[in-house]
Amino acid sequence: MIRIGTDCSGIEAPIQALEQLKIPFKHVFCSEIDKYCIQSIKANYNQDIIFGDKDGLYPEGDITKRNINDVPDIDLYVCGFPCQPFSQAGDRKGFIDKKGNVFFGCLKVIQEKTPKIFILENVKGLLSNNKKKTFTKILNELEDLKIYNIYHKVLNTKDYGIPQNRERIYIIGIKKSEKFVFEWPIHIQSIQSLSIFIDKTDNSIDKIPPKILKYKFPHTTSNAIFINVDFLKYSKFPTANKICPCLMAVGVLWCIPKKRYANIKEWLLLQGFLKDFKQVVSKTQMKKQIGNSMSVNVLKNIIINLNKIFN
Repeated sequence: MIRIGTDCSGIEAPIQALEQLKIPFKHVFCSEIDKYCIQSIKANYNQDIIFGDKDGLYPEGDITKRNINDVPDIDLYVCGFPCQPFSQAGDRKGFIDKKGNVFFGCLKVIQEKTPKIFILENVKGLLSNNKKKTFTKILNELEDLKIYNIYHKVLNTKDYGIPQNRERIYIIGIKKSEKFVFEWPIHIQSIQSLSIFIDKTDNSIDKIPPKILKYKFPHTTSNAIFINVDFLKYSKFPTANKICPCLMAVGVLWCIPKKRYANIKEWLLLQGFLKDFKQVVSKTQMKKQIGNSMSVNVLKNIIINLNKIFN
């Protein structure tokens, strides 16, 4: 049974991936500084420890401040450390930003707990931040541990069955003692039709945002499905009939055929979560959590290629 721990856990895409794959695991710890994410975690998962739960034994959710001795031993460690310091949509301050230093909290867990495998995830912008110096620093720090083979690659959610254009950098470390050569998952040729992600039971109609009324659809996307209203000045979404734009913590996703905002079920499905995920926070907070999450379908494909290590 895999002992998994997660940091910057969000709504626990790694746990969703293991559950959907029906791989036996023990969820030994997670962490969050967002109280609303803590609410979602407690409502949907069964973990031993939550760092950041103000009502629990470990109220400190900042992984740069906690006592490493409180962190249990693990086989698999996953952390999607904050993307804002490296994102095109953020300020791109990198390690100058306080959030950028969360990586060193991840590094401490890897160094002290030496899991068999770790998976780190961030936005594609991490690769180019500070003239590529930030990413080089991260790789050097991981390689200096000298016990891991390090792999990294940009993967896009739309290449693994779910039609969302979401590029993220994944960094994987595998203990050299495992004598295992990792292969990145190949692209899935058959992408699901975007139309099946529409919740056809939701017939509510919202007031059309003024930005959409000004928007001229390209001829090729007259049958567009999902668009991000806040990014219309940056993109005409030429493939919006086939691919959903990247879900984000900010931004307004509009469902053209239903003449309403995309609902929570649609957001969840477009990130690979099951639609029965329990919503215990507001719609605004739930969409923020989904927009910040890793894509479950991508993690599933990665884990399938790593699972041999645990068998």
